[in-house]
Amino acid sequence: MHFTSGFSDELLHTDRSMGLINIEKLTASRRRFVLVVDGSDRSRQFLSTLLKQFDYEPYAVSTAEEAVELATVIGPVLIVAAGQISDDCSAIQLIRSYKSANPECTAPFIVLIAQSEPGFERDCLNAGALTCLRAPVTFENFYRVIQIAIEPIPRMTIRINTNLPAAIHGKRKDELVQEISEGGAYLLTSLLHPRGSRIPVKIKLSTDVVSVDAIVIYAKKSDEDTKGRTGMGLQFERISDEDQKRIRLFIRSEMSKGINPTPPAR
Repeated sequence: MHFTSGFSDELLHTDRSMGLINIEKLTASRRRFVLVVDGSDRSRQFLSTLLKQFDYEPYAVSTAEEAVELATVIGPVLIVAAGQISDDCSAIQLIRSYKSANPECTAPFIVLIAQSEPGFERDCLNAGALTCLRAPVTFENFYRVIQIAIEPIPRMTIRINTNLPAAIHGKRKDELVQEISEGGAYLLTSLLHPRGSRIPVKIKLSTDVVSVDAIVIYAKKSDEDTKGRTGMGLQFERISDEDQKRIRLFIRSEMSKGINPTPPAR
């Protein structure tokens, strides 16, 4: 499967063949557990790393048999499969065998195919796939499809983890943006504002400083936050086109760190 960029071989991924899986951890994080099924080592690595960047817990296997076996241990919230998993197994066979072995399965299937194959796409959808994505697939499109497939409130733009210096009202300069997207951010700060407050924020990207007017969506102290943080969720209310583009390019740059030539199409 061809994406617009691929990750280097040095990047680790959660792959059964490498023995990196922790079933207890996956059980605890089941809401975000995504199963990757692809016979190509390089493609599995690429997809797993990308899913980690999207803040999901990937688990990668190379055969349909392993995928079906895994479902008896824990049910994923999403299954991402290559159109042709191996020479003798396609995504259609995977979907049929998986659903046959797990009739209660509600996890959607996203199938990644190398080129336009109308007949194959139709058969995938008839077998039970949610959608087929054709090459080339951008980070943004892949993220949006996943969000729509499994999130109750889908995000339309990629949100990544960061540690960016920020300032509120142009004064305090010890805040940190720990998550950012084109449309909002999570601001780590002890200076909490009530929900609905409008505040000006400056955020320092790698080489640029962007200015936004933001609305506080929520504010939580450490004992109220699932991650033990004190801070605010912000939605950008006013941002220039130039600054929005700077954030978009920054996110793409962060997503693409350590990339190598793209994995082979499947």
